[in-house]
Amino acid sequence: MAGSALSTTAHANNGDLIAARQKFFGDENVDPESGRVSPDKVILSWLSNSTLAASIAGHVLLLDTYVTRLEVSPGRTPFVIGDLVALKPEGLLIGHGHFDHADNAAYIAAMTGAKLYATAETCVALQADFAREQADPAIQGNPATAFPHKASISCNTVTTTGSVPGTQIVKLDFLEPDACVIAFRHLHSVAVPVDPTWPRAPNPSVYYAVDPRDPGLFPAGTPLAPGKSGTLPGQINIATSGSGGPGGPIPLFFDFVLREGRHFTFAWYNSSGALKEGLGSGWPNGTPADGQRITNILKSLPATDVDAGTIATANFDNNSYRDPFAYIQALNPKIFIPLHLTTGSTFKESISPAVYGGYLDQIKRLGLTLDQWPDTRWLVDPEDYAKPIVYDIRDPRWDNPKKLPAIKHYCGSDPDDHHDDHGKP
Repeated sequence: MAGSALSTTAHANNGDLIAARQKFFGDENVDPESGRVSPDKVILSWLSNSTLAASIAGHVLLLDTYVTRLEVSPGRTPFVIGDLVALKPEGLLIGHGHFDHADNAAYIAAMTGAKLYATAETCVALQADFAREQADPAIQGNPATAFPHKASISCNTVTTTGSVPGTQIVKLDFLEPDACVIAFRHLHSVAVPVDPTWPRAPNPSVYYAVDPRDPGLFPAGTPLAPGKSGTLPGQINIATSGSGGPGGPIPLFFDFVLREGRHFTFAWYNSSGALKEGLGSGWPNGTPADGQRITNILKSLPATDVDAGTIATANFDNNSYRDPFAYIQALNPKIFIPLHLTTGSTFKESISPAVYGGYLDQIKRLGLTLDQWPDTRWLVDPEDYAKPIVYDIRDPRWDNPKKLPAIKHYCGSDPDDHHDDHGKP
């Protein structure tokens, strides 16, 4: 039902599923008869902020569920929430429980049966959100948006309540035998005092005062996101109960390791805390030892091929790109994809080119050249929404023998025990 106005059904038919998957993952990567996505690829499709539709060896997931603007009809985002329901994801991974990450999670889970993976605190918030939506006549009184009969949600707790960041490293088996998923709690962004040792890049506003595209797209005063006080005509108002609540600032880091081919690895996280001080907004009394513990984990993970991580932090005004750069430098990926580009700190919709200018400036201020830094695949809204980023898991570029001991350590077995085609193109 791509292109429809929030039309959601309890059981999207096969045509809806195929259309949604082709919209997000590309016609050439989706079987036109079954809707199955290519099993020999990892495909990422940016849906705004830190939200990605992901196909990992043919398994369809949503990494976060927030959409910057839930259009009544496709507009700035070229899709609507009904398309996310029609996508029929197997799982919904929630990086943390703030509204700009967990919005829509309970709704999509109830409509599709997809399993949620989140912290214990965020799971509590999402169960409360489900109960609120279940009792909302604006949702349940409309046959197009009402939950299926006896709907429920299944929220799998990845870390326990109140756990210390970096002390619970969990192996999740829901993609086995195709992929191992490693998850742990880390630090949410937080403002800390100016670090005099960090060569700060200037605020993005130095580069672009306004986005010259927007006046032509939206008249002055047009809100780029609906307010929480009401709904637009025909629009569902879904705001997670975790926003600002106990599940809000407690983030998870997810690492994916493919079993086949070259053991492609992919990291995803939607916040980056002050590793130097060991502080986060959900861990306000941390110490440098907490940050060092997380840094050590990041460095010990199987060598990262693609890092899809936040570039915005609450610490940006004080210390510019310091905290996200600490994550990038610890992971040392081949490719970096910036996320959290449409909400958070000083970042707003449409200033992505300005943020990129500051990012390049920051690399230079560190005394580095671009060939000493990961290849960067910058994203610009709204042009890059729902455009598939495709990686062939058998590409020789991902070969790295140093991955194997770390894979065995974190994933519990030698990856070659699962398949006999290691290294074949």
